[in-house]
Amino acid sequence: MRRPKLITNYAHLTDGELAVLATRTLDALSTNTNFPDLDPPFAEYEPVARDYLEKHAVTAAGGSLRETKEKDEARAALMTMMRRVATYINNSTDLASVQLSSGFYPVARPGRIDVPRACEWTRIRASRRPGEILLDFPAIREAYEYEKQIADTVDENGQPVWLSAGNNSSSRGNFYAPVQDGVMYYFRVRARNKNGVSAWSPVSSMRATVQE
Repeated sequence: MRRPKLITNYAHLTDGELAVLATRTLDALSTNTNFPDLDPPFAEYEPVARDYLEKHAVTAAGGSLRETKEKDEARAALMTMMRRVATYINNSTDLASVQLSSGFYPVARPGRIDVPRACEWTRIRASRRPGEILLDFPAIREAYEYEKQIADTVDENGQPVWLSAGNNSSSRGNFYAPVQDGVMYYFRVRARNKNGVSAWSPVSSMRATVQE
């Protein structure tokens, strides 16, 4: 029987895909009790992952040469940290369910059709119709449906309080209404196929302006 393993080398991921994985693993490991002796510990992993996410956010829409270099350095540091954490988990357990609770991606079985990959980005933009915002995200080839979530409030930790914005079979023509003038809206999406759902996309936000 083939021994399950996590991928340890993520050099093939784009910057956006790596940001999705960083967010996914931070969420999965922050309260995970399966790895009490995680090596390196979460307290070391978290700041490296968040540093990359911050620098990636700065350069996602451009950025200076210095900012791009800082992002590349943060990316290299994160991939090294991911390799160490995933290797530790591979060596500590043969249970696929426990391995996957870390948020890292499994080594695919030959011929296996996996769950859809996550959307690398999202965007909220104004609509020509009053009281409406448009929701943009890239199409995922292996997905047949997208689950959308919207938030217009945050909790005491500054995290969005998510509400369903419905499901859609296309990445085009998505919108949300009604919105209120001056309110900050947050948006995320994940892809679905018969094998499961992807990780959540990065979160985008915009303060709505409703024209009378």
